[in-house]
Amino acid sequence: MPIFVASLAETTGVLLGLAALAYLALALRSTRRFRERPQAVPGWHPSISVLKPIHGTAPYLYECLRSFCEQDWHEYEIIFGAHSDGDPAIEVVQRLIAEFPLRNLRLVVDESLAGPNRKAANLANIYRHARHDIIILADSDVRVDRNCLAAMAAPFAQANVGTVACVYKGLPVQGPIASFGALHINDWMVPSVLVDVDLRGIDFVLGAMSAVRRQALDGIGGFQHLSQSLAEDFAMGRLVARKGWRVVFSPYACEVVVPERDLGGMLRREVRWQRSERACRPLDHLLSVVTYPLPLLLVLLLPQPSIIGLTIIGTEMAARIALHYQVRRSLSIAAPPQPWLVPIRECVCFLAWAISLAGNKVTWANSTFSISAFRRQLSVDSPLVVASRSPNPGAEGA
Repeated sequence: MPIFVASLAETTGVLLGLAALAYLALALRSTRRFRERPQAVPGWHPSISVLKPIHGTAPYLYECLRSFCEQDWHEYEIIFGAHSDGDPAIEVVQRLIAEFPLRNLRLVVDESLAGPNRKAANLANIYRHARHDIIILADSDVRVDRNCLAAMAAPFAQANVGTVACVYKGLPVQGPIASFGALHINDWMVPSVLVDVDLRGIDFVLGAMSAVRRQALDGIGGFQHLSQSLAEDFAMGRLVARKGWRVVFSPYACEVVVPERDLGGMLRREVRWQRSERACRPLDHLLSVVTYPLPLLLVLLLPQPSIIGLTIIGTEMAARIALHYQVRRSLSIAAPPQPWLVPIRECVCFLAWAISLAGNKVTWANSTFSISAFRRQLSVDSPLVVASRSPNPGAEGA
């Protein structure tokens, strides 16, 4: 029996390792093919409305918001939205309005809540003031270069494009925890998205920044409908695609500030991300274990070490470190490489994934969403309700 158990563990480890190596080969290929490259369509210069939900202060808030005020684009407006007059982010917005008097910058303060997703509810309030047909949605912690609007607007030159997705890379604040958090975004999230897009195309958008055509957004009920959703970004892309519009993946990559200063906060956020993925794509979430298999490989293959087992572990780590460098080249990440952190980071990613398997609830911004209800209701295109909601307004998550 012990021999059988050892053989079963080794066989399982070898199969898992081979699956992980196959994934890493795809990830290296997809990441190498992706090159962050601004694009523009000659003669295509639509007017753009940029919607920026704000809530509270955060590192680099001024720099992030300011980056949208310096775009090389002929006509666009930026509408900032807050739920309260006392929001400290308003001071930053007012500073920018004074600094850029020739830009069309406006602030909307509206405490209305169309639904429990406070970010989407904020967007619903802002959207009522938007004047243009191309809408760019960007969180307050997103930083871009001067070519952002040109890159995001380019796909809409094709009349059947309904929404544009944009991948993002982590921009850590000072400190090792923030760098550790950015490593998860850059080395695990980004390659997974690129592989998914290469293999299956895309019918979703990512929450940090996206763009949508007004007609497509109105056709799915707008932000009033999306504010009932746990994952308004995934729901928007999926519902727009179901209406027959194309979802396009942009070659542009924005930056998202990673502010964590403690491991507990970082882990809680990653568990929430994992559970949100589980709500949106349960099978993909389960199979994603092949993207961080190291802890299981060590448990399955090291107790009875063999040439095959040790080779698989070593090759998996070598491929993962190669991907670490490739991501930095493809996405022009300025932070210096830290290959020695890759094995530790993979173990923490696995821990967040394992924790996310338990429970049927996602708590976000003082609202508790039911994973099974979200999944069931999204499948039939009906309102996306939450399980419960706290009376404390809490954070926006924007």
